[in-house]
Amino acid sequence: MPLRSTSAMAFEGYRRTILWPAVRVLHAFDYAIWLPLVGRLPLFAGYALSALRGYLNGLVGRDWRSVGLETRHVARQSAQGYRILLPTTSASELRALVRERFATESREEYEGRLIVAGRVEHLRCHRDPRTLEWLHQRQGRGLMLLTPHFDSFMLGIAFLGLTGMKINVMTSAITNDPKVDPAVSRHFFRKYRAMERLMNGGQMLDREPGLRPFYQMLARGECLVILADAPATPGGALVTPHFLGARRKLAGGALRLAQKTDSDLGAFVCHYECPGRYRLDMGPVHRASDPQALDAAYAFLSEKIQAAPGRWWAVDLLPLMPVVNERTAPDTEEDVA
Repeated sequence: MPLRSTSAMAFEGYRRTILWPAVRVLHAFDYAIWLPLVGRLPLFAGYALSALRGYLNGLVGRDWRSVGLETRHVARQSAQGYRILLPTTSASELRALVRERFATESREEYEGRLIVAGRVEHLRCHRDPRTLEWLHQRQGRGLMLLTPHFDSFMLGIAFLGLTGMKINVMTSAITNDPKVDPAVSRHFFRKYRAMERLMNGGQMLDREPGLRPFYQMLARGECLVILADAPATPGGALVTPHFLGARRKLAGGALRLAQKTDSDLGAFVCHYECPGRYRLDMGPVHRASDPQALDAAYAFLSEKIQAAPGRWWAVDLLPLMPVVNERTAPDTEEDVA
């Protein structure tokens, strides 16, 4: 047997029997002990330790999905995504963007522990009072809000809830996959249940059991938040909005829900400005039946992501959003049903 093959097999054995088990132990400690502890520290210390954690995660390419699959695919695919998004960027700039992506995700997870600890009201968020007044005066139709895995989106939902709006959120059961460490699953469960205390009677529900509850929420005139950066799935609803410089295939369930309940469609992002301070930006809101509604929402989201690409921590999904021809792209999922 060639020496190289023998060495490769030996390394693979070491990786599977020693390296990844050790990583999993530290990973579980991080989510079960370290993050909850940091979430209870004074804010200045918590944000600083979150930044350190994000720096270390960026060095080794660690997040909960990578550990679950025992591969650093998120770091690799993030680099691919940034190369698509910014084709002229240098190698050093690319590495810096990937590191910022991991730092942003680490901060978002720390913010999740602030939510669990009941500390959201200790944070400050600038909101446009005219937009919020208009949202509260809406009557009769549901409101579908799109937001990506960008910056501090979960806190953005909480800040909307603190205005008195009833907010519902569509989540996914992927965090309960058997490959995901139980400490990570508990982290998400506790964050979601703590979020519900801020949502004025709203719920965070997984989409896998069925969409009926989400149709009912919108039909009652409530607000539903759905993540906007999910790639299309085989056999699933499909839309092709103009997103990040091209028409791309994306999951179309949100538009279908909004159209079938005669709801409005809009978007928002939440920006981190400095420790304890945030800004909530709302995009334009249109009737979902308006042919321009979806492109308007994604134009707003594209502008925000392109202004701070390192804070889009779902950039690893961009390679899974194929570009389609402008002339032949269907406008909605109904066109490809």
